[in-house]
Amino acid sequence: MLALYLSATSVMCAQSCPDSNHPHAIDLGIGVKFACCNMGASSPEQYGGHYSWGETKEKITYDENHYPGHGNQHFKNRTYIDFGPDITGGQYDVAHVNWGEGWQMPTKEQMELLKDRCKKEWVTYKRVEGMRFIGPNGNSIFLPASGTRWYDETTYVGYGGGYWTSTASTESSNDTKDAYFLFFDSGRIGISNRDRASGSSVRAIAE
Repeated sequence: MLALYLSATSVMCAQSCPDSNHPHAIDLGIGVKFACCNMGASSPEQYGGHYSWGETKEKITYDENHYPGHGNQHFKNRTYIDFGPDITGGQYDVAHVNWGEGWQMPTKEQMELLKDRCKKEWVTYKRVEGMRFIGPNGNSIFLPASGTRWYDETTYVGYGGGYWTSTASTESSNDTKDAYFLFFDSGRIGISNRDRASGSSVRAIAE
């Protein structure tokens, strides 16, 4: 049973940041410190950027034809560049490349700590819908419902969020061309796999 505690959309959640000089590494008491805001954002309520897995910049179009090393357009025959089983802390890690030493993308296991060990509340923070994660020590972070990118469209903004992990998936049906991500909306949360060419948000962790 999901540990979701739904709250009224007018609720303003407290953000565990000491000042306005974002980003901060927030200790939630779960063994890993998460950033207070998304990659590409300058405050916790901003959506920030959407990135294909293994890419370090945003782009206009998100699909297999605008992703490194794609094969033909047939779903089963794509041949993406092999970035390895996990990209955290390396040249394909958007957090490490753009924020520098001390930051990296969370692994699947680290994202599971956020999902499993924190209380969750669907809230409105500074007029932005999203999920608040409250750690065992009372500190919290807010993940805005920043939606997802495919082709040139952003969908589910305000209704759901998708956040990459650094871990490649071995569970997909398209020749393991997926990666794991955290997904949530107002009534559910989980970790699943999705096409690496799609655009998702990134919430960094402190090394």
